[in-house]
Amino acid sequence: MKKVLLITALIVAAAILTMPFAAMAKEAAKVYATVGKETITQADIDSKTSMLPPQFRARYETAEGKKKLVEQLTKMSLLSQEARRLQLDKKEEVAKRIKEIADNLIIQELIKQEVIDKIKVGDADLEKYYKEHKQEFIEPEKVKVNIILFKLKDNATPEEKKAQKKKADQAQKRLKKGDDFEKLAKEVSEDERTKNSGGNTGFFSKGKRMNTYGEKVEEKALALKTGQISDIIEEKNGYYLIKVGEKKPQKEETFQDAKSKIERRMQQEEQRKAYDTYLESLKKQYPVKINEENIAAGAPASPPAPQPQQPKPAQP
Repeated sequence: MKKVLLITALIVAAAILTMPFAAMAKEAAKVYATVGKETITQADIDSKTSMLPPQFRARYETAEGKKKLVEQLTKMSLLSQEARRLQLDKKEEVAKRIKEIADNLIIQELIKQEVIDKIKVGDADLEKYYKEHKQEFIEPEKVKVNIILFKLKDNATPEEKKAQKKKADQAQKRLKKGDDFEKLAKEVSEDERTKNSGGNTGFFSKGKRMNTYGEKVEEKALALKTGQISDIIEEKNGYYLIKVGEKKPQKEETFQDAKSKIERRMQQEEQRKAYDTYLESLKKQYPVKINEENIAAGAPASPPAPQPQQPKPAQP
């Protein structure tokens, strides 16, 4: 009796477990349209919408959206059936293109199955990477400044330098009297990149503006406190006045913050290695021979390398 009850319980449990799957299969087989010998089902709808981003997929979940998609699939079915009746898929060029598309699809599926899905990166690997590459997850101190520049040419004469220094002195005096830095930058600065924005350079960290403004300007920007205005700074390209607008302290990402980024990076690296290894294994299974002579024979000769021009002799 107990044995019978146990068997009955197992049958009932199996039936309960299979009910959702049976319902799903029934839903997938639901026919929305018949076109000649073909049918358009929920499975066809799912196949199309599964490739869409969630926000677009939602459009086809309503009755109106689903109807529009069924109408599109109906047109495709009509046209494809007629094309096959006319044996257009057997035409050489069309058959080649069909093969290319099919090859791309099955290659993607092969790589997913044999490479991507087999790569697993554990938490221990992620933590090890984080500890070994900790410097990558440190964001250095950043500063945003406003600048006023009075330019110097590369070959500026002492007189030209004196004239530009005088402009800088006058600007400095106005700032000390209380003139607004940004308004003054718009008025007198000769730096085309920042003049219209009141001299705003945007945020930068050490080493990122050295080539643009010079080492002394960058060092002073990082040394000053927020709101402070520098003395006149002489660089190769001119005289600067700078004001520190905002500072962001050095920030270090925690392991938890960086975890998803590290995982993506490691998976991509491991997938690339696995792909290369997998490709080499296939070459053993399917030997590859490239006929270099035939390739060279069918191609035009490479153009000769350009020769350096010889200086023309001076005219007597």
